[in-house]
Amino acid sequence: MEHLRLLKIFLLILFTNFFLSCLDDVPHDNPLDSHNNQGFVLQGKVTTFYPPVQTISNAVITLFPDETKFFSNADGEFEISGLSPGKYTVLCSAEGYAQDSITVDIQSNINIDFHLDGLPFFENISLTTHHEIHSFQAEDFFFLNIESMVNDLDGIADINKVFFEIPEVSVIDTLEPSLDAGLFRKWLSIDDLPVSTIQTLIGRAFILNVSDDAGTTTQSEKRFLTRVIEQTPSLTAPISFQTEFSDTLIFEWQKLNLSYWFEYTIEISQIIQGSPVKAQDISNISASENSIAIVNTLSRGDYTWLIKVTDEFGNTSSSSSNGRFHIN
Repeated sequence: MEHLRLLKIFLLILFTNFFLSCLDDVPHDNPLDSHNNQGFVLQGKVTTFYPPVQTISNAVITLFPDETKFFSNADGEFEISGLSPGKYTVLCSAEGYAQDSITVDIQSNINIDFHLDGLPFFENISLTTHHEIHSFQAEDFFFLNIESMVNDLDGIADINKVFFEIPEVSVIDTLEPSLDAGLFRKWLSIDDLPVSTIQTLIGRAFILNVSDDAGTTTQSEKRFLTRVIEQTPSLTAPISFQTEFSDTLIFEWQKLNLSYWFEYTIEISQIIQGSPVKAQDISNISASENSIAIVNTLSRGDYTWLIKVTDEFGNTSSSSSNGRFHIN
């Protein structure tokens, strides 16, 4: 009897071990199973911010704290498998877009989507100085012109604001939109700035910023003024309404000797009801010239003219508009 009892105990132990070993082989791949030994899956899609949305391929999905990187496919989709339960931060970035992130507590399979805002960007930035003589005041005036052509991956309509800073003199101001889509500009006189002369701004950094409707801002690199043209050209003839032209227009001025490249432009305005109205420009005149003769295409009337110097950077210096003539 004792042998029989021992045999039963032995068989019971053997059966129990066999049963437990079978239980260990039961798959734990149910995402709701706390003993899931295959890990959880995080998947999602990367698209643009505004409808109709477009998928973004090759977006970089970075999983923290491990900093493991994954990439979205051609359809903007991504999948990360084998994740242990816990908190993760998922960072999504793509070239030309503002990055986005989300923190998730993974206790089961999870799906997250990213809608990335296209970054605004600068196509062109221009900083130029302008020197003018006003004949009615007989004094020099200096101006600063800031222009920027901007765009946005989500379309030009997403541009909200363009502004500039001059940190060294604590200046910040907004550029104004022009009639040309994407072109913003600001024309400033020396009275608009906390400096006594425009020459003070040479060597001081200008920084431009462009913001979109989603609140994303892109900042330019530091930009600098190139020069101020101190000399102004002087007119020789014609300078009086008593000078009359018919078939040929002849303009003369005193030639400037500058140490850098420049060219002349003649600007002609017609006097209509007492006010000047631009009539014609004669551009690309060589710096070596001090006169020019052109075929007259202007209608009868009184006119004024001035000559302007422009360097390779777009800085200008203009004569006073005291040149006058009459067309028969």
